[in-house]
Amino acid sequence: MNWKSLSAANYGDLLRTYWRETRRLSVTVYDELWRTRAFTIAAALAFYFLMSMVPLLIVFSSLLQFLPIPNVFQQLLDLMAELVPADSMSLVERIVSDILTPNRGKLLSFGIVGYLWSASGGFSALIESLDIAYDVPVSRVWWRDRLRALLLTFTSGGLVSLSILLLIAGPQFGHFLSQIFPVAGAFEHLWPLLRLALTGATFIASLEFLYYLGPNCRHSFSSTLPGAVIAIGVWFLGSAALSYYLAHFSHYNTTFGSMGAVIGLMLWFYLTGLAILTGAELNAELTKQKAQLDGAQTVCELPQPKKPAENPVPAAP
Repeated sequence: MNWKSLSAANYGDLLRTYWRETRRLSVTVYDELWRTRAFTIAAALAFYFLMSMVPLLIVFSSLLQFLPIPNVFQQLLDLMAELVPADSMSLVERIVSDILTPNRGKLLSFGIVGYLWSASGGFSALIESLDIAYDVPVSRVWWRDRLRALLLTFTSGGLVSLSILLLIAGPQFGHFLSQIFPVAGAFEHLWPLLRLALTGATFIASLEFLYYLGPNCRHSFSSTLPGAVIAIGVWFLGSAALSYYLAHFSHYNTTFGSMGAVIGLMLWFYLTGLAILTGAELNAELTKQKAQLDGAQTVCELPQPKKPAENPVPAAP
């Protein structure tokens, strides 16, 4: 489209058309969130996130000590404090101080096993919700879903861990790399921008892997990009709004007493799960629109089993 050739009136009509389509798509995604029980599934995801938090912290506390960054684990907690409500963050820090002991080998083994169990359970719930969002008629058998959940634990979970490490490394980490590896001197100056770009890319890629590998249907990897971007935006904005609300307006500590910090943490996990499901519903709706334009009968094609050879070799007598 040649934007220079558009008159002011045509440009205004085009903006109004885009606004109507965006508003219609937003209403459709909201309705689909209710139809697919996304708000209920987000509550289940919050439980799995809470269960996997302690094992994941054990893994990080055991492995981050090998990074040449001073107070690296405390920097991880400070990073969490930017998004997690203050009282809930105090609870996390108390849990960390209780579970950290000198015997890190046993803790690391327990942490890895516990994280794999709880995270794969959360990804299994996500796979089920993605099948509902994409209107998949036939789901995988349960053991294949569990294997796919383990795959997502390593792919999406690994990318999220990488993005967190990039944030922890800080803008001065480029100087450290330039002292160890033979990289150009400009790399040290480009590292702060490169760090932000890699962090955003790994966050988005982790969600794209989730949206691409989760549902039991065939669709392109690039079609998952809009939902991943929206999910990241909803998560950051929602986390900031929740922290501000709990700090200035809510009195949940008075209502729930000592459980107030846990309630606040569960709310943040609930918001995280809802942001992921919102991105999934957006991708599903865009896929449905494309299928309607192409005249397809289904939203996405089911994976086809491998066909046997047309001319099989006859068995020996």
